[in-house]
Amino acid sequence: MTDARFTTDFDDLHDLLSLVDVDEVGDIETLLMFLFARPIVVEEVWDDDGVPTSLDVIVQGNDESIGSVYDFPMSVMELVRSCAEAAAELGPYAWNDPTPSEETQDVVAMGDAELITALQQALGAVRLFNLMDSDE
Repeated sequence: MTDARFTTDFDDLHDLLSLVDVDEVGDIETLLMFLFARPIVVEEVWDDDGVPTSLDVIVQGNDESIGSVYDFPMSVMELVRSCAEAAAELGPYAWNDPTPSEETQDVVAMGDAELITALQQALGAVRLFNLMDSDE
């Protein structure tokens, strides 16, 4: 099963946000946070003309973090697979519990179809989160 929202190579941030059907780069950040069950920071990297050319992603660990810059063109699948490698290197994340949760998904081990399903579920969670957040 393929889903063009996640497999398309996007030339820029605007196209990525449009096809994935989210409003801002913060929604991509939230998607990754739901998928990896850990804090993740996603920011735009701008060129000299003020055009976003890359995404700067910081995957948080318990004691350290890994930051990487991902240049366009990229697909959501490529971004997620790269983040999965960083999350695996950092190990499980324990929010306030000293024992890391066993319930986190092993994104590195997922096949493409399984990852697309997980991304669809995470995107649904982002939309619900945004609906709840808009009530404030």
